[in-house]
Amino acid sequence: MRTLLSLVLVFLARVALAAEPPTVAILYFDYDGKDDELLTLRKGITQMLITDLAGRDAYRVVERAKLQEALAELNLAKTQKIDPAAALQVGKLLQAKFIVVGGYFVMGGTMRLDARVFEVETSATLKGVGTSGKTDDFFPLEQKLAADVDAVLVAAAAKAALAPPPKPTPRPAFAKSAKGKLPLKTVAEYAKALESMDNKDPKKAKQQLEEVVKANPDFMLARLGLAELAL
Repeated sequence: MRTLLSLVLVFLARVALAAEPPTVAILYFDYDGKDDELLTLRKGITQMLITDLAGRDAYRVVERAKLQEALAELNLAKTQKIDPAAALQVGKLLQAKFIVVGGYFVMGGTMRLDARVFEVETSATLKGVGTSGKTDDFFPLEQKLAADVDAVLVAAAAKAALAPPPKPTPRPAFAKSAKGKLPLKTVAEYAKALESMDNKDPKKAKQQLEEVVKANPDFMLARLGLAELAL
């Protein structure tokens, strides 16, 4: 009787575990250029994607603070480019089933954004997506990349759960970014504030966010960051 009860409990635990949505970690994007202003952008891109993809039913996204902690634990916090093996280490430490890695480059007034979704356990690449456009309006580029990454993750989560892919549903409006144009320079300045937060310098981060909000009052993600620092 006890053996049967134990088997039932194990089965129920496995069912409950399988029902949980998979965890997704979005790593900082790689930048191979030499412009320091654009190097800091990597954290801004990741934070925007995390915010844009949070709240989905099909999967759960790791918060940037948790990502930063994992990178620090693996001595990767100051690494400008994370190799595939290290990326998988980060994913395992965060207990993520999938990781999103990417890169970007800027040439003249045009930017290219690319992202790839990996399965952590098998290290297999599920799919790569990308987009390009003008640097004077970063917002539609990020939105396009977020939508494409979301589609890959939703399909991958359904496959992992042995369930049919859900019917397409409208993605909620990105409430934490600009309503109008969002220049690449603005995102880079916002990313500098994230760097200051990671360096435990909230005073500097507050000053940087104030400048961003002053110049771009519609950039809601910066406004929320400023509000959090005021608490």
